[in-house]
Amino acid sequence: MQKLYKRLFAKDYVSQDLVSKLIPEDATARRQALRSVSPDDGKYAMSSSKLTDYISAEAEWRACALVQKVLLETRAEFGQAEQSNVDEVERALEQIDPLNMALLEEKVTKHDQLAVIDEIGRFVSAKTKALLHPGTTSYDILDTARSYLLRKAWTDVVAPKVAESVRKLCDLAESSADIVQAGRTHLQDTSPVTFGLTFSGYAARLADRLVMARRNFDGLRGKVSGIVGTGASVDMVIGSRKSVEFEKVALAKLGLEPDYTATQVVQKERLTDVGHGLVSLMHVLGDFANDMRILYSSAIGEVTSLDAKKRLGGSSADATKNNPIDWENIAGKVAVVESGMRVLYAMVQTDLQRDLRSSVQGRYQPQAMMAETYESFERASKALDQLHINRDVVSVNLQAVRDNPSEAMVAILRGEGWVHPKHGIGHDFVKAMGKEAKSKGRKLLDVSMGDPDFEALHNALSANKRAILAGQIENYLGSAKERMEKNISYARSKVSF
Repeated sequence: MQKLYKRLFAKDYVSQDLVSKLIPEDATARRQALRSVSPDDGKYAMSSSKLTDYISAEAEWRACALVQKVLLETRAEFGQAEQSNVDEVERALEQIDPLNMALLEEKVTKHDQLAVIDEIGRFVSAKTKALLHPGTTSYDILDTARSYLLRKAWTDVVAPKVAESVRKLCDLAESSADIVQAGRTHLQDTSPVTFGLTFSGYAARLADRLVMARRNFDGLRGKVSGIVGTGASVDMVIGSRKSVEFEKVALAKLGLEPDYTATQVVQKERLTDVGHGLVSLMHVLGDFANDMRILYSSAIGEVTSLDAKKRLGGSSADATKNNPIDWENIAGKVAVVESGMRVLYAMVQTDLQRDLRSSVQGRYQPQAMMAETYESFERASKALDQLHINRDVVSVNLQAVRDNPSEAMVAILRGEGWVHPKHGIGHDFVKAMGKEAKSKGRKLLDVSMGDPDFEALHNALSANKRAILAGQIENYLGSAKERMEKNISYARSKVSF
């Protein structure tokens, strides 16, 4: 019986053994990820991996070594080193091992930047090693390296993914420009909007946040001004009163400007700007995700995913539920990204020229905020590819607005300046007629036409206004198309990089 059981279920058993299908290196990496305390590496490792060249510990070690090379290169330009020294370090950068740097810090130097110098020193002459770290302190190196890496992470990885989502929203807007849906305020049906205007609005809002975030990342600064920010130690190496120019030239090679307010550290207000950019970007994406989640609901059902049939079983209890998994994940991430601001605010504080509080905090933020923002936009981009509008459901839901175009009727009556002899202004008349229509299950116009005063006004209205009141709600879209086009034009212009 046991042999029969194995034979019958062998195929299913093998199909579920996915580990055996991984190459050993991938299996090892995945097992290590499962041991990570951060979900950015554990659950979202595939997305986070695209940022490892920028905001990982390994990336930071390599960037610190790069800054040392840039400083030596600039020192040579100022006549305080030879090109041969620079060449040695350039070759060394191809051989250095970040793991060895970490071990040197842990077991030998007890200091990160001394470990960087010792690791480079393994591959260069003693003379060249002695020329490294020219009057600089550790945070000349580390703060500069982090600003450099954060800007590149944004420019190379995060911003293009945000732009991708914006473009897809623009495409969706154009393809759904004429699909009219019931507008909803306070989760109640009201006058119509188009899916095109909705999608384009979010595209423009995200593009606007992208512009702000780009400006904030561009505002990150570096420093090469020594232990208390006076540049005195750099002057001792480069030459009297040359530290300001030396700093400017060196940082320009990394695409950075100096922070002249720096003490031993680059001041952290600009990191809070970066954080604000990420948080506001995520809040707009989260707003869109939540809207999609609501439209995805059983009660409304106007959108779904093209792969919905394949994804049935999103619930462990109900095998046929089609949950809005991606949109809920994105909406949930907003608070996680926002929580990083508490750390960034704290980093602004430092006792006099420096203390270790921000050193600890800087290992966490805004790196984690960037990883979570990127993961959210990657998820959004994939979900937008699958987003499908259920036109039949949209039409059914819109019928209630056709039968009860109350807001449109109020606007039309206000335009006419009409006052009912009993009920007063148009708003009050529509309110009275609306109550009666709902209680009797009748259309608003049918009930209203029972009033002789309204009937007389109705017959004098333009054909278009009468058509709107009769349920041709497509005529009550105002300048929705023009607004959509403006949104799309703006959004596309901001993501044309």
